[in-house]
Amino acid sequence: MKKKKMLKRLNQIGEEHLRKLVPHPHIKNNYKISFPVQNHLHLMFLIEDLIKVSVMALNGIERGRDRPLKEPQRSISEVLKHALDLLPLEEAEFIDKITEILNQQETKD
Repeated sequence: MKKKKMLKRLNQIGEEHLRKLVPHPHIKNNYKISFPVQNHLHLMFLIEDLIKVSVMALNGIERGRDRPLKEPQRSISEVLKHALDLLPLEEAEFIDKITEILNQQETKD
């Protein structure tokens, strides 16, 4: 595969798969990641769940006295759901396809 053609193909694959990590508009060599939330209140509940689950992990579930978890299973479930949303699966697929193209190029050289 010629270099120009390979670069064009890699750019096409990138457009198809690079969705989670996007270049930061103001900080060079940094990326942003986003995931959907319903509204500001939903975002605040997510942040609260992240903090509560972290406190539970540090202190033990039974010792959360200051702001006890009313529904620990729900909080843990929400945190894990958002952790899944943050996994850059599309980017991993992109990396696999690039690796395949580069390996094909190596065998031709």
